[in-house]
Amino acid sequence: MRGAALFSLASLLHRSLIAVATSVATLAALAVLWRQRPALPELPDSLSSPVTTGLLQELVFIAAWLLAVVVVFLLLVHVLLVYVVHAPRRRTRALRPVVVPAMRDRSVTNAGLVAGAAQPSFAAPFPLILLARPEISRDSSPIHAQPPRTDPPPRIALLGPVTIAAIKPRRRGLRSQTQELLAYLALHAEGATTDGLVAVLWPEIDDESASRMRVWRAVSEVRSQLGNVIVRAGEQYFLDRKAITVDLDEFDVLLAQAGGRRDVDREPLLERALVLVRGQPLAGTDYAWAAGEVSHLRAKMVGLLHDLGNLRLDSDNPTGALGAAEQAISLDAYNESAHRLAMRAESALRLRGSVAERYELLCQDLDTRLGLGPERETRLLYLHLLGQNATSVASTVE
Repeated sequence: MRGAALFSLASLLHRSLIAVATSVATLAALAVLWRQRPALPELPDSLSSPVTTGLLQELVFIAAWLLAVVVVFLLLVHVLLVYVVHAPRRRTRALRPVVVPAMRDRSVTNAGLVAGAAQPSFAAPFPLILLARPEISRDSSPIHAQPPRTDPPPRIALLGPVTIAAIKPRRRGLRSQTQELLAYLALHAEGATTDGLVAVLWPEIDDESASRMRVWRAVSEVRSQLGNVIVRAGEQYFLDRKAITVDLDEFDVLLAQAGGRRDVDREPLLERALVLVRGQPLAGTDYAWAAGEVSHLRAKMVGLLHDLGNLRLDSDNPTGALGAAEQAISLDAYNESAHRLAMRAESALRLRGSVAERYELLCQDLDTRLGLGPERETRLLYLHLLGQNATSVASTVE
C-alpha cells in the first residue's frame, strides 16, 4: 500500500512538471509571436485600384501569423484541461479503494421474467421461454459456456382481430398496407408475384413503377421490424414459415390430428385449437380480397365448435356444450346446426323454457332476414325435445 502511494505521488509530480513546462513554452511562444506581429498593410483607396504583389504577400503573412497564434493558444488550453482540470478526478479515482459488488440474487431476475410472461401478446399456445438459472459445476465454479439465447419468433394471428407481434415491438407499428400484405401472405402459403400482389392489394394504381415501389416498401418495412420473414424466389414472395409463427398453421395441424383420433383423444386436440380462436377471423379489417377467405375460416371455426360441443355433450358436460354452441352462433348467427346443439344442451340442463324461446327467436330471425323457415331437422328436434312422441312429431312436421 505504501509503495502504491509513493508511485502515485511520483506520477503526480511528473505530470505537474510536464504541465508547467508545456505551459511556459506555449506562453513564451505567444510572447514571441506578439513581438513579431506584422503591421497592417495600406489598403487601396478604391475598389478600382490595382492589387499589388507586395500587398498579397503582406496579407498572406498576416494570415499565417494569426494561424500560428490560434494553434499555440489551443495547445495551451489543451494542456490546462488535461493536466489541471481533469487531473484531480483521475487522482481521486486512482486512490479510491476498489470495492467488489456483491452478487445479485438471480431469483429476482427470474421473478421479473415470470411477471412479464403473464402478459403475452395474444393467447397461447405461443409459449414464452424463460431463461433458466446458470448451472453450477461440482467444483462450485460457474460454467462460462452458456447456451445462446433464443428469442421467440415474430407471430401473426388471424383467427380474430389481426395481430402482428414483433420480436422487439417499436413505438411506431407497421402501416396498414404492410399489415394487409402480411395477412395475405399468411393466408396464401404458396405466395404471390409482384404483379399478383399489386392486382390484389392495390388494384387502383395504374402506374407500374409506383405499384412495384409499394410492394418493395412494404416488404422492406416488414424485414426492418420482423426480420427476414418474407423471402423471394424469382418474382414470387412468400412467408418463411420457419422464421414466423402463424396461428392458422397450428390451427390446421390440430384439426388434422383430431380428424384421425377417437373421440376420447379428439377432445383435447379440439380444445387446444379452440384456444386460438379469438373472435371473427380478420376482425376489424375491410380487405376487399378477403371475403371468401373469411367465410372459409368462419366455417372451419364453427365446425370445430360443433364437433367439440357434441363431444362435451356426450361426456356429460352440457354446460360446456352450450358454451361451444353460443360461440358458434356468435360467429354465424344463422347456422342451424349450432342452434340445434344449443337446444340439446339446454334440454340436458332441464331448461325447457330456454329451448322454446330459442326456437321462436330463430324462426323470427329467419323469416325477417331471409324470408325462410327453420330446417326440417331443426323442427323435428324442437318437437322431440318438447316431449312429443315420434308419431305426433312426424305428423306435425309434415
